[in-house]
Amino acid sequence: MSHALSAGLGAALLMLLFTSPATAQTAPVDGLGELREEVARARQQTPEAFARLEAVIPQVEVMDSRKRGTLAAAAPLFRQLGAQALWPMVERLVFDAGLATQPARDSAKLALQVGMVEATGDLRDARLLPLWKTLLEGAETRRPARRAAAVALAKLESPEAAALLITLSPQEGFRGETVREAMGQCRRLVVAQALADALARTPAPSEARRLAVALGDIGSFWAWKTSQPKAAPEEGDVRRVAAEALVNAWLNYTGDVQQALTQALMRVDAPETGALIQSMRARTRESNHPALEGLSRRMANNPLR
Repeated sequence: MSHALSAGLGAALLMLLFTSPATAQTAPVDGLGELREEVARARQQTPEAFARLEAVIPQVEVMDSRKRGTLAAAAPLFRQLGAQALWPMVERLVFDAGLATQPARDSAKLALQVGMVEATGDLRDARLLPLWKTLLEGAETRRPARRAAAVALAKLESPEAAALLITLSPQEGFRGETVREAMGQCRRLVVAQALADALARTPAPSEARRLAVALGDIGSFWAWKTSQPKAAPEEGDVRRVAAEALVNAWLNYTGDVQQALTQALMRVDAPETGALIQSMRARTRESNHPALEGLSRRMANNPLR
């Protein structure tokens, strides 16, 4: 991660902290104690939920033996258990993974962890932020589980989740990459601005492509229409910020990166996009005008609309 990119993400974090002082002061420092209490309470009130979870664990081993890809998709197995499986899964993920019966194969163990993280993350329970923080900060968390935890954190869409994503995003290597990829699922203005600031620093093509996809996710008109984001009043600003960042970066790249920027622009489909392209045309040299005119035509005939 470049110093400039890290600085841009850090600035966005500061903006969030200064604009949400009350929230920042009440954010949990650890929170695992509270989760342990919830697990203990659930064991008393719904012991059958823990038994149901244990009953389906052997199926992960079977799914792993029959998988065609690198990781068996176990999440549907746990989703069908319903909301009562939340605390049994939390217990396995963070408290007694070393004590409970585990699949024999390493690949099945990973499928079990990732499946439970995905299923638990789908519940979007704000109380689980400390769990996602623990997994993302853990040195031993493997890439698939780290990616699933980052998405689960982003789906919370709370100010605390946004702040944590921005804090973790400058990490080097795949630890930071998985967070930045997931940031597009956290539809908050401060996260959109962090991604826009990062792209404005003209990162390497691979990082620019990653940021383009994240901006397409965070500004996606279809997602805003169908997913009932928690920060609905921010929609216009989020989509505008995403579109502006993508247009401003468009001439800085070629090939598949420019194509990724174009695809993201079509997904965002912000009302300001046409004006942003024309403004860029007015600011750039004449040799760039035909390419920008082509982009303008593609946006006018956006097939995703």
